[in-house]
Amino acid sequence: MYLFVYGTLLKGEESHHLLEDSPLIATGYVKGTLYDLHVGFPALSITEIQGRIYGEVYEVTEDLLAELDHYEGCDPDDEDTLYEKKEVTFYPDKGTPFSVWCYVMNDKQLHRFSTTVISSGNWKKR
Repeated sequence: MYLFVYGTLLKGEESHHLLEDSPLIATGYVKGTLYDLHVGFPALSITEIQGRIYGEVYEVTEDLLAELDHYEGCDPDDEDTLYEKKEVTFYPDKGTPFSVWCYVMNDKQLHRFSTTVISSGNWKKR
């Protein structure tokens, strides 16, 4: 399965080591809004789409995805989960768009933080 990452899991960022054994499939973007939560990691919202969110897609195993769910605070059985895993359309730099999994923050959780929109859509260029 394919996972789109846009924050601390990106190559060169502090948590990328979690994906070190996963092949990079493509770079590109998804549509949404990227927020700086001012706590060291960003949040992506697909409720309000303000532009392109740039990142990377990795091929991950189901076991790794389960580990990443835990790392991201994504628990579908918890209504207060920090992130939700959603299927979104990814637009690669080269090639045809395809579906990927992505961790998005729901509006309820997003409002808990003092957020700033990252207008570039790029966590590395915030």
